[in-house]
Amino acid sequence: MARGASHDSKDQYDAPKCHPDTRKALLGDINAWIKIADKETGIMFLHGPAGSGKSCIARSVCHDASSEGLLGASFFFRRGTSDRNNADKLFTTIAYQLAMINKDIRRYILAEVECNPQIFHMSLEVQFRRLIFEPCCSIPRDQLLIKAIVIDGLDECEDEIMQVSMLKLLAKAVRYEGFPLGIFITSRPELHIREVFDTKEIIFATQVISLDRIPGVSQDIRTVLESGFTRILNDPRFRRCLTSVPRPWPSPDAIKKLVQRSSSQFVYSATVLKYVSSPDHNPASQLEIVLGIRDSHDSPSPLADLDLLYQEIISRVPHPKRAIKVLGYIIAMKQLGRRVPGRIIVIPGEFLIKFSGDITKAVLHNQNRLLLVIDQLLDLPCGESYLALNQLHSLISLNIGSNSTRRHLEITFYHKSFQDFLTTKKRSDVFYINIRKMHSDIAQSCLKFMGLSSYETDQHHGMSKRFTAQFI
Repeated sequence: MARGASHDSKDQYDAPKCHPDTRKALLGDINAWIKIADKETGIMFLHGPAGSGKSCIARSVCHDASSEGLLGASFFFRRGTSDRNNADKLFTTIAYQLAMINKDIRRYILAEVECNPQIFHMSLEVQFRRLIFEPCCSIPRDQLLIKAIVIDGLDECEDEIMQVSMLKLLAKAVRYEGFPLGIFITSRPELHIREVFDTKEIIFATQVISLDRIPGVSQDIRTVLESGFTRILNDPRFRRCLTSVPRPWPSPDAIKKLVQRSSSQFVYSATVLKYVSSPDHNPASQLEIVLGIRDSHDSPSPLADLDLLYQEIISRVPHPKRAIKVLGYIIAMKQLGRRVPGRIIVIPGEFLIKFSGDITKAVLHNQNRLLLVIDQLLDLPCGESYLALNQLHSLISLNIGSNSTRRHLEITFYHKSFQDFLTTKKRSDVFYINIRKMHSDIAQSCLKFMGLSSYETDQHHGMSKRFTAQFI
C-alpha cells in the first residue's frame, strides 16, 4: 500500500481543500454525478493548469463523498514521492481501501490473495481485474453504497506510457455495464493524456471538465484572500503589530490588485497568504512588498505574476544565490534518488543518507544530516544550508519527522509550480537552476572528498572527511 496516498492519510488530512464558499457549483455538479447509480459516463475527467486548484477540488470531493459513505477509495499521485510517483501500488492501495469499507469486497479480495499470493507482483491489468473489477462486479449494484473512486494528479505519475495504460484500463472497466463505480480523475491537460480522452473508445465514456472554462474563479479567489487576511488579522501573534494598521486591511484596491494578478491561479493567492503570514515579519510590511512588485501586463503568460512573486520572495532572503544552490542540490539529488534507488551517499562514521526515490523524506540518523551533507558539498559552515532555506517558508516546508528508530528532515515544495519555475530559464531568469550542472557539481564535490586522506579532519565542519559515494 502506498503511504500517504489516500485522502484521509496523515499526508493529505491537513492539506488544503476548497474554501466552503468557493467552487460551489462545480462541487455540486461533481457530487451529483457521483450519486447517480447508472452513470452514462463512468469517468469524470477534470483538468486544468498548474496552480488552478485541482488537488483542492479532489480533496473536497473526497471529503464530501466520504461523509455520505459514497467514496470507495482515493489515490493522490505526487511527483518525487517514491510510493506515489508511479502506478506500482495504485490498484493494491485502492483495493485495500475498498476492502476496509465493504465486507463483501474484503471477503472476495482475501480469497483471491489466499489463492494467489503473487498477485501483488503481477501486472497492473491483472491486479485491477482481480482485486477491484471482479470484487466490485460480484456485488449487486443496489447493495453497494459506495459510488466512486478518486484519482488525483494523474500527470504526476512519471511514466507517460503507464498513464495511458491506466486510462485505457479504467475506461474499459466503466464501459462494462456491471461495474458499479465511477472514476473521478484530475490532471494537468498534458497532450498525451488529452489524446487518450479523445479516442473513440474513451470519449463516449467520459465527462470532461476544463477549469479554464469555469466561471466565477476571480470571485472565488477574492473569497480565499479575504478569508485568509481575516485569519491573519485575528491571529494573536500579529495582534500588536497590526493594531495601528488602517481598516479595512487590506484595502479593497489591494484585494482587487491581488485578484487580478492571480490570473485564475489559486496557487498565487495561497503563496501570498503564506508569505504575508510569516511568523518572523510584520504582515502589513510583507503585504506592501507583494503589492510593490511591478505588474506584468506585457506578459501573455498566466503564470507571469506568480513568477514575479517567486522572484521577489527569493530575492529577499539573506543569501539568495546560496538558497538557489541548495535548492538545486536538493532537486538534483531527488532525481538521482529516483534513478538509482538505494544508498547514494555514505560518510563512514558520520551518517548515511538512504534514498527510496524521495529526497523529501531521506532517512537520517539525525534530523539535519541531509543539509549537513550539502554544507560539506558546497563547502559551507555547518548549518548554513538550513538557514538559507529557512527564510523560504512560504514556498517550502522544513519539518522533522520520525519513526520508531530514526528522525528525519522532510523538505517539501508546497506546490510543483515552484520547482517548475526554478528549472525553467524563461520563467526564473537569474534564479534558474540548471539541473545538469547541479549533477556535475555534485559529482565533482564527491570526487574531491574521495581524494582526501582518510585521517584528515576538517576543523571547519567538525566532521570526518572520509567520504565514499555508493550507487546500488
